[in-house]
Amino acid sequence: MAGYPPISAAVLAGWSPEDDNPLAEYTGGGPKALIPIAGKPMIAYVIAALSCSRYVQHLAIVGLDEPLAIESSVPIDYLPTTGGIVDNLEAAVRYIFDRWPETEAMLCSSADIPLITPKVVDAFVESCLESDHDFYYSIVERSVIERRFPNARRTFAGLREGAFAGGDLSLLRPSAMHADLNLVRALAGERKHVLKQARMFGVRPLTRFLLGRLSLSGAEARVSEVLGIRGRAIICPYAEIGMDVDKPFQLEIVRSELESRVVW
Repeated sequence: MAGYPPISAAVLAGWSPEDDNPLAEYTGGGPKALIPIAGKPMIAYVIAALSCSRYVQHLAIVGLDEPLAIESSVPIDYLPTTGGIVDNLEAAVRYIFDRWPETEAMLCSSADIPLITPKVVDAFVESCLESDHDFYYSIVERSVIERRFPNARRTFAGLREGAFAGGDLSLLRPSAMHADLNLVRALAGERKHVLKQARMFGVRPLTRFLLGRLSLSGAEARVSEVLGIRGRAIICPYAEIGMDVDKPFQLEIVRSELESRVVW
């Protein structure tokens, strides 16, 4: 799109029938991404938000066996699953930067944040483009989520500046692939367990974290040092980025919202 840096997006929709899945009764043995909500598969809302962003020029979906009969404002390519979440992310990065070499950065989303909108996507991308880092990770402050979704029961990490939940949008430049992928895999394996993740960064940062003395800048610096890339956390004012669907009650929150939402 003229006037905007070329950005492609990937949606990670991979799954394994062997996974412990609290949403099994809703999936019918298939991917969580295809759970129907208000007449559409859950991933369709994510695709709509990304494809209607002013920045996204191409889209790749990783982990679905067959193309979807859904609308998109940009071309969609489908990639098979290659393993776990980090393997699929690595496959998406390599594919996108090979397939569309003009791409400056890759926007990555999970398939289970159907409440995001183009406005939310654009705001996140614009915050990322304000600095030159290898990797950007969305976080949402506790009061933002609890004011918007008081019954969401998200997990929060306490830092000096406040308590934050991880979001499900990130942005990577090609240099992000220089990271220690083994550690990234370990972190991804404990993505629902903040304390276990914190232990991986050493005793001193863990102690400061437990005492509530670890600052956001300190956390960024330690993560960057350990992973070997320059990372930045983006504090997002939109709770939708942190409203991923993991449990049945969260699915009902999202379903109620989408059934009442005016089409944007």
